[in-house]
Amino acid sequence: MKNFYNNIMYEFKPDHIDNKMKNEGDVEQARKIFLKNKINNLDFLLFKRFNWMNKYIKNGSTVIDLGSGAGLIEFYLDEKIILSDIKKREFIDKEIDALNINVADNSVDIFICSHMIHHISYPTKFLKSLEKKLVDGGLILIQDINTSFFMRIILYITKHEGFSYNINVFDEDTPTNDLSDPWSANCAIPQLLFQNQALFEKNIPYDIVKNSLNEFLLLPLSGGVIAKSKTIEFPMIFLKIIDLFDRVLVYIFPKLFAFGRSVVLKKR
Repeated sequence: MKNFYNNIMYEFKPDHIDNKMKNEGDVEQARKIFLKNKINNLDFLLFKRFNWMNKYIKNGSTVIDLGSGAGLIEFYLDEKIILSDIKKREFIDKEIDALNINVADNSVDIFICSHMIHHISYPTKFLKSLEKKLVDGGLILIQDINTSFFMRIILYITKHEGFSYNINVFDEDTPTNDLSDPWSANCAIPQLLFQNQALFEKNIPYDIVKNSLNEFLLLPLSGGVIAKSKTIEFPMIFLKIIDLFDRVLVYIFPKLFAFGRSVVLKKR
């Protein structure tokens, strides 16, 4: 019982072999499945994750999506963006290592980081490196996981990804996850970075202009974006009702129910 409590409250590091979800890391397969089926559940979840970003993206801006994975974000944004990843694929526009970005300084209007910061071993160093590439007043749009109580329960049950609160996320010299594994995840990173705005802005040269919590049932009902689990497709009207239910629960009890976090950082 003590081990269970510690796993849920402080640290849980599952082995990949125990992952109960399918197709972990197979981004090409995930894209094929999405384009072939485009089930309502996942389509609605991704719309909620990415549509809010349109408010910040102006026509003609240079926008780079880092760690694009399956590149599904492109279907929910009004403007053309540059899809990038460490490996070039047919649908990836530019090969970019997020930890060693090969673009000119002061040349990017917006970086997008969707569900990738919790995979970064040195998140503070990573965000500081982006600051040099951004124009004055440039933005970073972030959508990532939030380890509320029930999210930690789900991670414990599925053994999909782990988390650890036993780190100093602002320490630039100590890794926050496994350096040898590119799919290693510490899902606590976004919460540790952004839950205290004053602490973040003291350590990292950005202003937080948006920091909102979201998602609950929509995530497990989606069946997963890359890694997959079984789900039943629901009509859009039902998903909109679930979304309303989610927003109420997240607003009233964020520490219990918030599975996602949307953040906008502005370069000073």
